[in-house]
Amino acid sequence: MLQIDITLVAAASHGALRATATIGQGTALLTGPSGAGKSTLLALLAGAIPPQSGRLTWRDQHWSDGPSQLVPSHLRGIGWQPQALSLHPGWTVRDHLDATYRFRPQRPDLEARATECLQLGPLMARRAGQLSAGEAQRVALLRALTACHGLLLLDEPVTALPPDLARRAVELIASLTDEQGWTAIVVSHQPLEGLQPAIRLEMVEGLLRTA
Repeated sequence: MLQIDITLVAAASHGALRATATIGQGTALLTGPSGAGKSTLLALLAGAIPPQSGRLTWRDQHWSDGPSQLVPSHLRGIGWQPQALSLHPGWTVRDHLDATYRFRPQRPDLEARATECLQLGPLMARRAGQLSAGEAQRVALLRALTACHGLLLLDEPVTALPPDLARRAVELIASLTDEQGWTAIVVSHQPLEGLQPAIRLEMVEGLLRTA
């Protein structure tokens, strides 16, 4: 169970973000216009930026209290795929996966399944700087899935993928979320075939609400 009660001033293009919500197991689809604060909210949850006030709680563990980060981002067990994919151009795909296991237990069965579904097996030795936009997005998604141990945050996860591969990726996200008992928050401007969210959220001018 994710409990959000946070405020961040001057975060999004509208100038402020305020979010109060309780999100349980399953997939939450987060929509809203560009610049409303969706990506900023995911960055707050991931610990990339601190809130100005309020509290963030995950399964009875306080992650942040106001600007104080009580649990560092790398110890939260979060799988996060931001829009800016943040791949190191000189690292291979394998290097990126190995880096996710520095602070998290390795998940060989999950990794093998996701690698096959996303058709990334032949690319493991390729450097990120040599990948196409769609390949890089698949690598970022794979890294988020293998890093996840409870909370999955995906920001426009399939925008660069062809329709068939996008559908397969969304079905993989839905299946793993259900099987692993994750809470997944997925931001998307486009319909996601195969995704049946447990809850729909909307961010409008920095205010989070149930759609």
